[in-house]
Amino acid sequence: MTRWAMVIDLRKCMGCRACMQACGMENLVPIDYTALDAGEQMLKWVSGEIEYYNMRVLQLSFDGKLQHIPIPCMHCDKPPCVEWCPTGASYKRSDGIVMVDSERCIGCKTCITVCPYGARYVRKSSVTGSHVGVVDKCKMCFHLVDKGELPACARVCPSKAIIFGDIDNPQSEVRKLLTSVDPTKVKVLKKELGTRPNVFYIGL
Repeated sequence: MTRWAMVIDLRKCMGCRACMQACGMENLVPIDYTALDAGEQMLKWVSGEIEYYNMRVLQLSFDGKLQHIPIPCMHCDKPPCVEWCPTGASYKRSDGIVMVDSERCIGCKTCITVCPYGARYVRKSSVTGSHVGVVDKCKMCFHLVDKGELPACARVCPSKAIIFGDIDNPQSEVRKLLTSVDPTKVKVLKKELGTRPNVFYIGL
């Protein structure tokens, strides 16, 4: 059975934010390029200066070294957002993509509270004028994936730092990459929480 996953190779990421731009254009999500670090982005979001975006690229410092970290939804195997959603608006497809049904979402923000990755937000505006006040997130460009195409972020990354594919397929690029790298060099965010993310990082 297909299980979609993403590998983000931080050794190749240049922090150009092409993934953010492509995501915003593909999914009609307002984005802000002026907030460069995690703290500034969060302050702007809380103050209402910006909405949010499905893909964030944070600029963080580790041991004095700057590192750019693209952060989409983790599409967890055990997503707390799905577990705690009171209406069933948050659900996981059989291929592992975690979704939000905007018609069933009541905007209660429970999923936002329980998501440990800050991957969800309430739409304050909409290019199309619909779904204002409901939760949105990265849906792994399911509308493209279902047609056999790559998610926008993976398609446009100039350094090929974002790799997408079926992790259960031994012939997929994602699977080959993960098996070719020292397992100790492959990490997921907040592993200790047991959410089992399907976004993997190399070089973190």
